[in-house]
Amino acid sequence: MKFLICGIGSIGQRHYRNLKSLGHRVAVLRHTDKRTEFIRKFLEGEEKENGPVQIFYSLDEALQEFDPEAVFLANPNSLHMDLALQIAEKGKHLFIEKPLTHTLDGVDKLRDLVEQKKLKVMIGYNLRWHPQLVKMHQMLEDGVIGKVLSAHVEMGENMEDWHPWEDYRDTYAPYRSGGGGAVLCFSHDIDYLYWFLGRPERVLAIGGKMTPLDGDAEDMVKVLFQYQDRSIASLHIDYWQRPHRRVFDLIGTKGTITWDYEAKTLEHSDHSTGEVQTENLDPEFERNHTFIDEVSEFIESIQSDTTPPIPLQQGIDVLEISLQITDQLS
Repeated sequence: MKFLICGIGSIGQRHYRNLKSLGHRVAVLRHTDKRTEFIRKFLEGEEKENGPVQIFYSLDEALQEFDPEAVFLANPNSLHMDLALQIAEKGKHLFIEKPLTHTLDGVDKLRDLVEQKKLKVMIGYNLRWHPQLVKMHQMLEDGVIGKVLSAHVEMGENMEDWHPWEDYRDTYAPYRSGGGGAVLCFSHDIDYLYWFLGRPERVLAIGGKMTPLDGDAEDMVKVLFQYQDRSIASLHIDYWQRPHRRVFDLIGTKGTITWDYEAKTLEHSDHSTGEVQTENLDPEFERNHTFIDEVSEFIESIQSDTTPPIPLQQGIDVLEISLQITDQLS
């Protein structure tokens, strides 16, 4: 198959390499021919390994000449919707990197186009393919901890540590205008809470721009959720703490499960026996496996004409929850 990737920053380059490794043809859409050192190394490396990267600077030209089956949006959050609408108008399937976008503008129009043209749209929340999170979800479905009473997620990572090849101040992440901020950039954690517990009935949030980091977008936030069954959850996200931390606790009527991303452990505590079992992550696991798996399932949904694992409506739901949070921040 043929795929067009919009943007060749970190995630765009990852999707390019993964799609090529799966045997597909890939081209790139850029808005400028400016080449940072990071992009230059990527292009030179790909040319050495696989031949020149096919680059377009016009969407119409790319869609007409390359004629991809689907387009990957890997550009800044604030640019997703405009491109998505143009691409959907042309009848192309879409893989949109998380989050769907940064406002609700255009969302209804995109949903209508996708329905009218019977397009496959998938949102790139790759953590749903992390093996320990998958197992944790299955344990919940199997009733291992009974009914969920409470959940807690903590996600913190200093933005200065994200990409050693670039200054965070030169990216969209710390700025509201670019669709940045900890809520949207760390919406992975909002997504898997949604995957496990559904949409909350109540959302209460505090925080905002609090750390010494440059930018105007929120960088430390605490959120409380309440669900229809009266279960509750809390979420902490920040751009500041070191070392990186991501922990997910589920407390049920029969037990507790804790996933520690950095420790690479999944711990189950049985409340009736007091027994605690800890499972370590397979040492053969690599983070890139989650990206390959999600892309493979997206491609399978196109080939088999089935619904993608994270369809457009789920991306809209997570966006709406995220905006419920940011709307309350100072």
